[in-house]
Amino acid sequence: MAEENGLRVVLSPVQLAAAMSDKSVTEGETLSNRLLGGLGLAGGVIELIGAGVMCYAPDPTLLTKVGCVIVGTHSMDSIKAASNQMITGQPTTTDSYQSAVSLAKTLGADDDTAYRVGLTVDIAVPLAFAAAIGAVRVAAVRMGRVKLIMHESMTGVKPGGHTIARHVGLTKEQLAERLKNPRIRKASSFNSLRSAEIAISSALKANKEWIRLWAINPRGRPNLELTHIMGTEIGYGLAKDFPRIVKTARLKVILHHQEFNGKPYFILTAFPDF
Repeated sequence: MAEENGLRVVLSPVQLAAAMSDKSVTEGETLSNRLLGGLGLAGGVIELIGAGVMCYAPDPTLLTKVGCVIVGTHSMDSIKAASNQMITGQPTTTDSYQSAVSLAKTLGADDDTAYRVGLTVDIAVPLAFAAAIGAVRVAAVRMGRVKLIMHESMTGVKPGGHTIARHVGLTKEQLAERLKNPRIRKASSFNSLRSAEIAISSALKANKEWIRLWAINPRGRPNLELTHIMGTEIGYGLAKDFPRIVKTARLKVILHHQEFNGKPYFILTAFPDF
């Protein structure tokens, strides 16, 4: 499994004994192999869903299109290997892994080095694109940054928020246009989507215990408002009584207690505060 501090490879007791004694895996371990195959199959399906997210990204780029194909292909490879393991009860590796091992041996690497190269390539294929374009995968979520698109309403109404639509990358003219609304005294925008996600992630992490308690029992409070201050400037804003741009490191995040995209709550809005 992937962790924040590195990679942990999990073996069953029977697998560990077989590996240390250089013996074959016996019948008693076949069920474990099939169970692990089932887990691998589930992981491959999740990876395939992640590829689908890239394919249907709201603003597709060349990188998302390439990622869609490569991660999708790797997911099918993982699903095939896991299915074979479930059927036969024998450990099965992906074609990506086998190809990398074969190439490493051709270049003169010993068996142990080739194994490590194969394992690295097999894991790096999906994670490289997850890191590059923010594909939503279980392994990549551990990297610790919120993906605002997963909280954004596609229709402009609940469920779903409006942070990207109203508070990311706006110009001074766009902020001034928002101030024409008599109900709005201040209008603000994050510098970029990246700075917004970093700042919001920091706010959620700093308030994780409050969020956990509220998510379990909101006590009649559908919204939870959080205030957070970053170490650097994250956005800017305009006020009706002060027409010059004001830069700020402060932000507000408002969570709404309603199930959305598999979560018990979503980010209704977040914006730089001043």
